[in-house]
Amino acid sequence: MKNLKTFILLLLLFSIQNLKSQNILPPEKVFDLYFNSFVRYDDDSLKELNSYLINFLGKENTHKMNLGDTYKQRVDYFTQIFLSTLPTDMASSCKEEATNYFCVLIDNFKEAKCSIKCIKSIQKKILKDQEVSEVVFEVSFKVSSNVPELHINDIKKGGADEMRKYLRDLTIHLKKADKIVKTEQKFNLYQMKNGDDTYYWNGGPQELTWKLNEFYFKNIK
Repeated sequence: MKNLKTFILLLLLFSIQNLKSQNILPPEKVFDLYFNSFVRYDDDSLKELNSYLINFLGKENTHKMNLGDTYKQRVDYFTQIFLSTLPTDMASSCKEEATNYFCVLIDNFKEAKCSIKCIKSIQKKILKDQEVSEVVFEVSFKVSSNVPELHINDIKKGGADEMRKYLRDLTIHLKKADKIVKTEQKFNLYQMKNGDDTYYWNGGPQELTWKLNEFYFKNIK
């Protein structure tokens, strides 16, 4: 009986230690979770990221969102901005084609390929010598290399049918995106020490997405 209790105690200690070790992630893995969550809208990655962050930041500092809803809201936002530039009747008639176009546009963004070039520790004196892991990474997107040069104002004059055709053609070209464009960016992971362990986090993942958004949309013709 004594041996059984000892075995159970050792098993429990091992399980606790194993659980703890699973919560200690290298900076490259933490960066991957941020990238997959906020660039690729992957809910599983966000759940894993929150599961990691809760250990040292607490539940109140995790990311409370549904990425599927965030994706839909982004598509709706771009669709509404575009339709607002059209006459009311034309906008109503072209809503489906515009929505399809922006779905493909955002889907191509989500499918970005990322590779980490290097990770180095730097000191942020402005933050009282806060140590930061600076992630230098390269992202590639697929864009269309051969998009018809059409003038939107001329298409507006052609009426709703012409606009729907224009949007359908643009969507087809996006689906056949065949040109690769690349950008090199940096992302900071702030370090938090807990004994011998180091945790990594960034409270503003918008820093990751807005630069990539700017680059991507500059390369969409």
